[in-house]
Amino acid sequence: MPLRLKEMVMAAKANIKEIDCKEAQDLFKCGGYKPLDVREAAEYLEGTIPMAVHIPRGMLEPICDANYACHKGEMADLDQGWVVFCAAGGRGALATDTMQKMGYTNVVNLAGGFAAWKECEGNITVPPVEGSLMRCDHPWNPGYQDASES
Repeated sequence: MPLRLKEMVMAAKANIKEIDCKEAQDLFKCGGYKPLDVREAAEYLEGTIPMAVHIPRGMLEPICDANYACHKGEMADLDQGWVVFCAAGGRGALATDTMQKMGYTNVVNLAGGFAAWKECEGNITVPPVEGSLMRCDHPWNPGYQDASES
């Protein structure tokens, strides 16, 4: 019998660690974990956790795979801590499970996703936009390189 999304999310959640907003805030304060927003671009542009790296769920595998042309160097460190989140927790669970399978060792899912983050009154910021497009020269862009570093 084919799996349905609900079963796939439940299976992923059985393999991962989920944390609540307070735990996520503590991980961010310690500095070892970064937020990873796996929502679609339109969702991301409406607001996100400050300094979140944005990788839509559908692009996660190619961006995380060092052997793939779309790989982003920021994702090269398999030991980097990530708090993954989506809108409500399902896509985040799938993404967290996928990242673990790809070798990431310190990845957790934010239970309840961005909705839970807003409910617990976590800090929210809106990415910079010019002419309805996200600015590519901003540090939030995974391909960003500060001109002073060149």
